[in-house]
Amino acid sequence: MATLVLTAVGTALGGPIGGALGGLLGQQFDQNILFKPKSVDGPRLQELAVQTSSYGSQIPRIFGKMRVAGSVVWATDLKETRETSGGGKRRPRSTTYSYSASLAVALSSRSIKAIGRIWADGKILRGKAGDFKTETGFRFYNGHEDQRVDSLIASVETMAGTPAYRGLALAVFEDMDLTDYGNRIPSLTFEIIADDGTVSLGIILDDISGERISASADQALDGFSAAGPNRREVLNLISDNYSLSFQTKRSGMIASKSRELDPDHTILAVKDTLLSVHNDHAVDPAESQIVPETKLPRQFALRYYDPERDYQSGLQNAFRPGQSRVVRNRDFPAAMSAGQAKRLAHAKLWSLYQERATAQVHIARTVQPVSPGAFVRIDDSDDIWSVRNVELNRSSMALGLSKATSILAVADRPTDNGRPIREQDALAGPTRLALVDLPFAIEAPTQPSDRAKLYAAAAGNVGWRNAQLYASSTNGSATDYIGQVAAPAIIGTAEGALGSSGHHIIDRKNRLVVQLHNRTMMLNDANSEQLWNGNNMAAVGEELIQFGFAEPIGNGRYLLSHLLRGLGGTEHEMDRHATDEDFVLLDGPGLTKIDDRHFTPFQPFELTVIGRGDAAPVLQSIDLPGRALKPWSPVHPRHRFTVNGDLEIDWTRRSRAGLLWPDHIETPLAEETERYRVSVNPSLVHEPRQPSITISADVVQEYRESGVSILSLEIRQIGRHNISEPLSLAIAI
Repeated sequence: MATLVLTAVGTALGGPIGGALGGLLGQQFDQNILFKPKSVDGPRLQELAVQTSSYGSQIPRIFGKMRVAGSVVWATDLKETRETSGGGKRRPRSTTYSYSASLAVALSSRSIKAIGRIWADGKILRGKAGDFKTETGFRFYNGHEDQRVDSLIASVETMAGTPAYRGLALAVFEDMDLTDYGNRIPSLTFEIIADDGTVSLGIILDDISGERISASADQALDGFSAAGPNRREVLNLISDNYSLSFQTKRSGMIASKSRELDPDHTILAVKDTLLSVHNDHAVDPAESQIVPETKLPRQFALRYYDPERDYQSGLQNAFRPGQSRVVRNRDFPAAMSAGQAKRLAHAKLWSLYQERATAQVHIARTVQPVSPGAFVRIDDSDDIWSVRNVELNRSSMALGLSKATSILAVADRPTDNGRPIREQDALAGPTRLALVDLPFAIEAPTQPSDRAKLYAAAAGNVGWRNAQLYASSTNGSATDYIGQVAAPAIIGTAEGALGSSGHHIIDRKNRLVVQLHNRTMMLNDANSEQLWNGNNMAAVGEELIQFGFAEPIGNGRYLLSHLLRGLGGTEHEMDRHATDEDFVLLDGPGLTKIDDRHFTPFQPFELTVIGRGDAAPVLQSIDLPGRALKPWSPVHPRHRFTVNGDLEIDWTRRSRAGLLWPDHIETPLAEETERYRVSVNPSLVHEPRQPSITISADVVQEYRESGVSILSLEIRQIGRHNISEPLSLAIAI
């Protein structure tokens, strides 16, 4: 418009020269201001983007196998569920809340065959076996035109206003448990299986063009996501990456063909039809130009979806020699192997370089067809040109040409597709549960406690994530809800019975073979400083130990050695080991503290655990929990006979407050009063209030006269809640 106006004004004011200047100014105004092309965002990888729920969101057409986020097209408000448990003696009523939601997600505007895995916030929600890691109802609609209305949506909405979403592949979740996702709807991504096996470019082009493009392209892709402002953008994306030309046939169909030159292509000679005059103006027979090498990309980076990495975006680079510093980045929303992406990037980089030479020629219109995609020779040289576009005039044709590209043979070689970041996809399996009664709190081992310290450790197969804990009643039913085991603990089985040893030395004699519960669990060595800081502490049966060396011996088995024994006052358990005892790593993850309002110390207690892979609740019991309330037995007994024949016996007390002494002088008491019970042979009982007793010479003589040559003593500390294990000693008299 401005071209016509300013040309006329320029001619009126300045004659032919003024008209030319006005036309040039008007052309620049038209191109850059009045009819400036609208900015269009190019295609981007969107499979791991946060799923949308806004009105007007585009639903892509999915081909092959892809991972997509989808769009939420229907959802309910969060549903709150209350569960009240407890009550009665020492058990106040407690109420727990859980939340769930129902929603429908549109996945593809092209019908698909199935849904594979599903991820929620990047974690596996549904595995390859079809198992859900979180409690939810699920239904899938493949997007056919006879699709039925979902029963859940129909029950919430009025039947007359409930769409069936025909033509849209749909996933419906019913009462999806949101506990694992912070009581919010997580971002979901889906593995979509739209076609069996790979899909060819021909099928994709045929579908996107509404069956108007017949393609000879036989390149196969694992998957493709057709999304963009319109069909033209998607077609441009494909043709640009694969260097395709499109030619309209007489029937109205469009044929696509590769711009690469191979020996079977027909080469047209147009030298004799070149025109030197066009529209009464002299023209060069062949106006050619070459783009400087420095303006062409020296590096081409292609981003794509890598099926070997759970459809995470991959990046393959191609390089060529030269002085250019230009880097071209391209997103291609297709799933393909790393090697295929490497070859595509390499071919695209060199095609840009080879097509840097362009030409504009005018030829006479003849019966010989010359259309986009044809190959021509315009002189006597060996140069072959590809027809990029054709402009038809009355008696001539203007051809836009580029130097024909040759087929580049790219050698197949190993291509690094990067380290995959995968979420474990495995069945949860049945839950294994162990109860550990500790003499101290894991979070504060040096502080005395007036409450029992009972912990639950649970795990399953590799896919096990969590389980729900309940206190059991006398009839075995789950009553009080305790909480959730949020992570698997490192547990296993001790093969063979651990031998006895002195508890005041490092046990270098005994070794223990431990079979861990699943293949993802690991044990590590610990040096002296780490052992001092409490690393590698474990419960083997009822004894607490630390281990310095953990040697893997295959199949999830470890040989433990360099042992510290009888920790936390458990030295009396060293002689009570049996085969197949529970092994629990105490400084590892997954230990769940059980509040003592759910059990009574020193009374039998049974726990119930329910996990995703459990066909029935798993029960575990413990006889007398409350070791943290029990004093530790005294140590270091000493005795001597006085000059008058009295027998003096003393010892050193230990404290359940731990091994650190605040004043560095005396062991802390950690009890209301200091009291001991001393049994002698065993009828004579003393209860001193200090760590010593004296047996008079007369009593000693009575034992001798009755034929006793050895006095057997058991010394126990009396605590506020219980009495300690005995310190035993024998004295010859």
